[in-house]
Amino acid sequence: MPPKPELEIGTKSKNLQSSSKKPALPLEILEQVATHVNDLESEDGSWLVRQRGLWAMTLVSRTWYAAAITKLYHSPGIRGKNFQLFVRTLCPSINPHIRKTDLSTMIKVLNMSYLVHDGSKSLTSRILGRVKDGLEVFVAPQASFAVNCLAALSKCLHLWKLDLSFIAQTVSIRQLLNSTSKCSQLKWLSIKCDDGSPDDKNSPFPFFEWPPSLKTLVVSGPLSDETLIRFGVLPKSLTDLTFSQCPKISRIAVFWLLKDTSQLESLTIGRRTTNVDCAWLIDWLWALPKLRRLNFTLSDRDSIALMVHGALAKPPSDHPYPLQELNLDLIYFDNPWKGLDDDGLWDAIDEGHLSCLRRLVFTHRSGTRPPKAVTRYVRDLSDLLKALAREDGERATINEDEAGSFICKR
Repeated sequence: MPPKPELEIGTKSKNLQSSSKKPALPLEILEQVATHVNDLESEDGSWLVRQRGLWAMTLVSRTWYAAAITKLYHSPGIRGKNFQLFVRTLCPSINPHIRKTDLSTMIKVLNMSYLVHDGSKSLTSRILGRVKDGLEVFVAPQASFAVNCLAALSKCLHLWKLDLSFIAQTVSIRQLLNSTSKCSQLKWLSIKCDDGSPDDKNSPFPFFEWPPSLKTLVVSGPLSDETLIRFGVLPKSLTDLTFSQCPKISRIAVFWLLKDTSQLESLTIGRRTTNVDCAWLIDWLWALPKLRRLNFTLSDRDSIALMVHGALAKPPSDHPYPLQELNLDLIYFDNPWKGLDDDGLWDAIDEGHLSCLRRLVFTHRSGTRPPKAVTRYVRDLSDLLKALAREDGERATINEDEAGSFICKR
């Protein structure tokens, strides 16, 4: 007997449904998709596109969730709007043993610099306590970081980068360094200093003890010469040193600190460090035989002519300066281009004592447009520097595309 029509139709529908099923994508492919989404950025460089894309992936299925969740929480973008949701997810209870989430171990980069009045100092300490097992990079918030956060910070043993440049209430440098003494992987440190806390001044130990593996140190704030001298001998591993917005320190104190840092490869004297001028730049250059990069903000007492004929004059020895990159900030000048088209800088590069220089950058403020003669001179300098980089061949640390002379507007 032929089968009934309704049974035949039902059988066809079942077979059609089973044949339309598509195989699930392997986890490896989904991880590649998550990596691609993680690299996405909007036109203005915002993190929002990346974070929304990874969040959408976690809603598809459990497999997609497993592929995207690690990258979503690797470096979460935290702002005022989503901060409370982030806190409820990460530490829903004051008691650290209640409802502990595995998401906290996925956080490697925690940037809280965009938070101003969100949260509290105790909440920052709680968050650090939750993410301590995996945290590698931490940027402190402006108003909700203080000395009571140092205990939790000391337990972040995998920390290699610590940025405290945004904090409003400075902490004792000695207490900070004692707290990070167990962070053996700490290589990048940015601190904001003042005239010195009573703990720093009254300590029986005159000098600070720095992390032994420190490579980059950024110092900012109104610290005095007394505090700077307490820095003592910086670690031999340090290769990059920056002073930014330090109006009180004198050039004598800076030179005292630099005299034992012959291993430095990069030095930055940033804005508002007005007591440090280029008249004694010659003292650094012979004291820092490995210096490859110099970023210098010329004060209103300086001039390009003074730097060319004074600080960059030929050294007493026959060996050229090791400088390969020189960045000059000219924001304090109404007419910063005076003396730039002098032949002194060209001769300094062409004759030998600045023969290692491959990149020269001038930064000026808006409204100080360079004249045509200066523009032509900088263009000629750029051709010379590119030619020197081309001659370096395989030995070049700055290739021909990166070499040259540039004028930038801030």
